[in-house]
Amino acid sequence: MTNSDKNGAEKDAPKGLVGGVPTGDLDARIRAARQKGGYGEYQTKPKEHLSGHAKASRLGTEFIAAILVGGFIGYFADMAMGTTPWFLLVMVLVGFVAGVLNVVRAAARMNAEAIITPDMDLGPEAHRDDADGK
Repeated sequence: MTNSDKNGAEKDAPKGLVGGVPTGDLDARIRAARQKGGYGEYQTKPKEHLSGHAKASRLGTEFIAAILVGGFIGYFADMAMGTTPWFLLVMVLVGFVAGVLNVVRAAARMNAEAIITPDMDLGPEAHRDDADGK
């Protein structure tokens, strides 16, 4: 950033100023935040704490996206080679298989990363207290 003196000659802005505001306080706050290791109150939640709705939305989106990508690839391959509708059909099926595999992998990863607490309802099997297990 440069300033002009009264003769029109430019000179450098004084150090420690950004837009005319002293940065000493900002530098101290940045150093303190880096030492603390946090990002203040705006820190985001880790992935493993996604809500059930967010997890379901992610899995559904991954599944639909794989099918659409396969369909687009098949459509454009058919247009380029004049083989309508064969590449489209094959690539939609490939997209479906890829979508199923992606959903299975993502669900397995989510289950492995899940944090189970004592107050969670894990279903009827988890609460069997009687001796015969029924």
